[in-house]
Amino acid sequence: MERFSISFTLGKASAAHGANVNHNNRKYLADNINPAETSKNISYKMQSVESAYEELFGEAVAEYNERQKRPCRRIADYYSHIANGHREEPLYEAVVQFGDCRTVQPGTQRWYAARTLLNDYMTDFQQRNPNLYVFNAVMHLDEASPHLHIDFIPFYTQARQRGLKKGVSMRAALIEQGFVPENNGKNQLTLWEESERKEMEYILHRRGFLREDKHADYAHMSVGEYKSLQDSRKMEEMLRQRQTISKGETTRMEIYRLKEELQASQQTIRQLEQEKKSEYKMFFYATDDKQAYVMQQLEQMGIPFRETENGFEAQECFMKTIRSIESHYHAQPVSHREQLREDIDRCLTRAISFNDFLKRLHDEGYSIKQGKYLAARHWHGERYIRFKSLGEEYSEAALRGLLDEKLAFEKKLAAKTEEAKTKQSPNVMVLLTARGYMDSFITYRLPIHKLRPNRPLTWVNDAELDRILSLNAALNKGETLDSMRRRFTELTGQEADLQRTLEHHESLFADPNVLQPVRDELAQVQEQLKSASDMLIMAEKIMNGTYVQDMLNNVFDRKRSEIIPNGYYNANTGVRRR
Repeated sequence: MERFSISFTLGKASAAHGANVNHNNRKYLADNINPAETSKNISYKMQSVESAYEELFGEAVAEYNERQKRPCRRIADYYSHIANGHREEPLYEAVVQFGDCRTVQPGTQRWYAARTLLNDYMTDFQQRNPNLYVFNAVMHLDEASPHLHIDFIPFYTQARQRGLKKGVSMRAALIEQGFVPENNGKNQLTLWEESERKEMEYILHRRGFLREDKHADYAHMSVGEYKSLQDSRKMEEMLRQRQTISKGETTRMEIYRLKEELQASQQTIRQLEQEKKSEYKMFFYATDDKQAYVMQQLEQMGIPFRETENGFEAQECFMKTIRSIESHYHAQPVSHREQLREDIDRCLTRAISFNDFLKRLHDEGYSIKQGKYLAARHWHGERYIRFKSLGEEYSEAALRGLLDEKLAFEKKLAAKTEEAKTKQSPNVMVLLTARGYMDSFITYRLPIHKLRPNRPLTWVNDAELDRILSLNAALNKGETLDSMRRRFTELTGQEADLQRTLEHHESLFADPNVLQPVRDELAQVQEQLKSASDMLIMAEKIMNGTYVQDMLNNVFDRKRSEIIPNGYYNANTGVRRR
């Protein structure tokens, strides 16, 4: 499997080569640029820094100036005020690269792959970093290898008592994004840079590549651990040189071994004492596969944890072990065929016509071949893949039919919603929630969840939308929140009665033939109770207008696992550690 190294470098405006917007936008050409390829550069945003400052801080500066009674305290030009000061940098520049000039040559498949990887990174940068305003961003394709220049202004939004309610500060911006330094030798800038490199590695895995480690990675050791390691190395070197061991040396080795055993025993005692009073922390992951991997490893190691809706909870004393497990996880690479299916699903559900569907696929990096059989090839793919070979339901004719069904479904849902509004029907909130879910999905804020994995994704094959519409069907049959609550209470009572009955029979060592029917009935009631509980919780959220927002919050929690270290939040209070 192919590997790419990753490079993420942050520069300050005040540094000699920290940021050069004119160079990035090719206002002048340096010696290392190929002018014939400059037209291929991709500009994501080109805004002057002065305009960006006015857009970001114009209102805050005006409000601040109104409060100042002395003219000398007023700020005439906030950009000049920051640039000429010595407390904050007016802007920063991040240079991002996959591979290098040695491994990514122009015109090769790896060159096109690097371009795709950089585009993936840039697409989510602003959403991932809401407090870092990107005013200029460009991908250079006219140098030795593709790379990104991202110029941004860090800002805070939490008002200060005496200063601006919104102003420039890298430290405050990153803290607002959740990068709060702890007593581990890492400040908020280091934590943020690590999270961006993790995002780059995630993009590699998603596109079917692995990361190439160009440098050794040494874990941090305490002073005692370091000294112990050095003592061991010295003894090993002495034995290699002499090839014999004297009686005195044997005694010293035995004392050293006993000391190590004593230290290990003391460490075990401290760990057991810590486990008794260790609080629970929340852990959540960007993908279900990673979460399943970590939980499986914890089960094998006998470490207790409590599974939650979008992750799990474990005691803080196991944090180091969980972090070690996380570091050993590597996402399974996605094949070109699987990636094509996923991209077809994503584009099909968002398209408004078949030509729009093909255009969206092209924007995802595919070359489209239309003829007897519709086929596509990604920039870093070796050959075209026929849609029909993905399954009969992925053929051109089937996709056209599914697209027509999609558009008809949306039109029918809109008509039902308007009718429910007119009649003031109780299920209007359910229909509005369905529309809100669909809009959130179309705008890439919610992930794909299919009912039938091997079929293309459409609204009738969407697991979440199916749950919402099932509730709508129940309301149409006369169900209400009160009836759902009564049903839940009844099933809870039945479960408790059956549980007591089963425990009574077991205490009497009853015949298995007597016990089994009770167990079967209990399992059946528990299944019905779970279904009723899920329906009631969903109905209450929908009626309160929080269902879609809760889904978005869960997605944010998973995404946040790549930004804020796991275990950052207390499981009992939900309060993050300082």
